Amino acid sequence: MNSNLIIRTLALLLTLAAFHSYAVITRHDVDPARYKIDTPPEYFIDMPFQGAAVLIDKHWLLAPAHVIYTFMYEYQNKPIAIHGVDNVIAEVILHPDYERVGASSDNSLLTQLNNSVDIALIRLEHPVTHVSPIPLYGSNDEKGMKVTGFGRGAIGTGLTGEVEDSQGPGYVTYYWYQITKFFSDWAFTQENYQLQQYNNQITEASQQWLKFSFEKEDNAMPLEGTIGSGDSGGAIVIFRDDKPVLLGMASWREFEGDVKQFSFGHYDEVAVFTRVSYFKDWIMEHVETAEVIFR
Repeated sequence: MNSNLIIRTLALLLTLAAFHSYAVITRHDVDPARYKIDTPPEYFIDMPFQGAAVLIDKHWLLAPAHVIYTFMYEYQNKPIAIHGVDNVIAEVILHPDYERVGASSDNSLLTQLNNSVDIALIRLEHPVTHVSPIPLYGSNDEKGMKVTGFGRGAIGTGLTGEVEDSQGPGYVTYYWYQITKFFSDWAFTQENYQLQQYNNQITEASQQWLKFSFEKEDNAMPLEGTIGSGDSGGAIVIFRDDKPVLLGMASWREFEGDVKQFSFGHYDEVAVFTRVSYFKDWIMEHVETAEVIFR
């Protein structure tokens, strides 16, 4: 057994020790098992550490830029698993206007987030042929659309808010990574955490962002839900002729007051997604020779 396989096996045991049954934030009055899905969409790709990317072409992933942990990991030439098949990250292209949002405990952070750009392209070394990419939405009429979203992050309901420290691998797994990074390219992901899907409706489509509010009871959809910590990069899609089309990727959430004291995951919270249609020209500038499809 090679060293990377041993490390992955031990990491799986560490991860399962903190396994949570459900993910994303759900209605309090709906059985959480109804949100659970056993098979991830082919375009849903777990990124190193936390968060997800979206397969948009046999050679390309699309992700929020902030899921690229450049402060702790050199992504280029590192392995990545695409639904059980090993691949390699050949290149990461951050949008030129992306800047890491600075730490702040007041509404200046909310201003930074609203003014930010959160998108990156990831080129794969080997073509992906065993699963299919998702087409991208190219028009600007997303407001009012009913969407389906995906995530493996924090658990909770609109009444309780998200459960603290439930968003994925914990400190033990992080410490294990710190030990193994000196002799292995392995990096943990959230792939062994339960994936869930939820529904919501776009209430705002403005420049680089799509937004929706987490409603309750009579105002909510049957499987109304929203994102939690650790859900970054999770896709929101619509279906045309029963086929998914990508509208956006989970990026951040609005808050009031001191972010350190704010309790996330409650009803009326607004979730914010990187708007794919806004970045159409930038995406095609880099992948014009690929098979990316806008619909």
